[in-house]
Amino acid sequence: MAMIESKKKEIMEKENKELKENRKEIRYRVFPELSRSINNRNKLVTIEVALPGVKKEDISLKTLPTWFNLTGYRGNIEYSANQSWGTIIVPEKTKAKYKSGLLKITAHIKDPYEDAVELKL
Repeated sequence: MAMIESKKKEIMEKENKELKENRKEIRYRVFPELSRSINNRNKLVTIEVALPGVKKEDISLKTLPTWFNLTGYRGNIEYSANQSWGTIIVPEKTKAKYKSGLLKITAHIKDPYEDAVELKL
């Protein structure tokens, strides 16, 4: 009888361990403190995002000409923002710096006449 109880306990412990390994970690999704500044004279958009306690390697930033997606992880907190630039930018000229919990993203505004075609009259 003791052998059966021991085997039963071993199986239950194994199942509990597998459940814990397969279960996703609970995260709290938080929209980070964010400020945006558009400078039409210099053709720049600057976005500053507060990500307190997040390590640089735990930040992901992706950009399109009109939107950007940002995620950052700290413990069981996920900072997440999917925002508009507020204008059309050039993704290839976008730069980001992270220091002391503050992410600063600078993007160049696309010149609307850059791809314009001149028509002959």
